[in-house]
Amino acid sequence: MRKYLKLFSFTLIIVIGVGTCFELGLWQWHRAQGMHKLQKPQPERPVVELAKAASAGSNLRNTAFNRLVTFEATFEKSYVAPNQLVTFTDGRKARKDLYVSLARLTDNRAVLVVRGLSTGTAWWGDIKTRIYGRLYPRQNVDQSEGGVGKLSRLDPALVTGDTGFNLFDGYVIQTGGEIAAPQLLSQGGAFYWQHIAYVITWWFMGLLILSFPFYNRIRTTKVQG
Repeated sequence: MRKYLKLFSFTLIIVIGVGTCFELGLWQWHRAQGMHKLQKPQPERPVVELAKAASAGSNLRNTAFNRLVTFEATFEKSYVAPNQLVTFTDGRKARKDLYVSLARLTDNRAVLVVRGLSTGTAWWGDIKTRIYGRLYPRQNVDQSEGGVGKLSRLDPALVTGDTGFNLFDGYVIQTGGEIAAPQLLSQGGAFYWQHIAYVITWWFMGLLILSFPFYNRIRTTKVQG
């Protein structure tokens, strides 16, 4: 009886070990596929009001990334964002200085809006305008040196001290001009292959656990021989 209990316990440990390694490998596989999906353009969702996609004073939700939005606002202070990587409507890409305005919505809310290439001339007016564009997460890396009237990156945190507005996280690239507003794709190619490596590692460990009884039997046979 003790022999069978020992065999059952050993078999149970093998099954649990193999099952755990398989599930962990499968989890890493799903993460890899999710990462791969983010590196491809997604089907466009309907245009929504900015206030339905995001909330002023709160971090931007993942579901709001790349969302096409619209809102009514009045352009207030303006800035230049130098050395930004720009995609033009004809597909060209180049480093250019961008003209960025702070768009004021109702209830003392505001959002940064990229309106076009910087020409050195500020153009705005105290007129409420319907704006269409794509919502992006804030930039975390400086693209240039900052200064008076200059933004080193597209990040509302840089203008918080200049205004008393409740700011939306991220920024909007206004559509309808020479600058395109393409979907922001994930650059996690290295992470994709890292997840694949984990898949191979976990499933290989599962095979090792599965082969352990046979290895132990072969080793015992050699010793007895």
